[in-house]
Amino acid sequence: MRRDELIKYLEILGEELEKMDSQGEIILTGGAAMCLVHSARDMTKDIDALYEPKSEINRLTEKIAREYGLPENWLNDSVKGFVNDNVETEDFLQLGNLKVSTVTPDYLLAMKLMSSRVEGQDYNDIKFLFQKLGIRTAGQAETVIGRFFPMNRVLPKTRYVIEQCLEELCGQGSEFSA
Repeated sequence: MRRDELIKYLEILGEELEKMDSQGEIILTGGAAMCLVHSARDMTKDIDALYEPKSEINRLTEKIAREYGLPENWLNDSVKGFVNDNVETEDFLQLGNLKVSTVTPDYLLAMKLMSSRVEGQDYNDIKFLFQKLGIRTAGQAETVIGRFFPMNRVLPKTRYVIEQCLEELCGQGSEFSA
């Protein structure tokens, strides 16, 4: 989905909530945040988010999917395993009765580093966030991760991704401290 499509479907969701005289809240993460909030890319395959009220929004997103020929999971909460009590958010948009927030760039980077998927867009997203946040050393990346996640949960592949991104961005590797 392109940026304009993402906004359109979220607006429809807000309008549907308004018709039901219900309030909804969504916190964007992943590719949707990269696309909508940071303009880091033009498209994403779905909207990874946390949202409430869950049952009402699930019902409405199924209806919107049928009406507009969208994948059933165009809005999903599969990211909940990467969101914890330390989540930092920022307000983004109000669309009808839908309040749209986003995780902060720091939290988004920590999430993407914890998953460390090198396929698809995630690797480029990490490099984009390194540049946006001025991350030039592995220690700086470690500090961001450590603000939100226990360092003993950092996998070796995360260290590899950090090193590769820094090498591409800065032309040098940096030792990731344990």
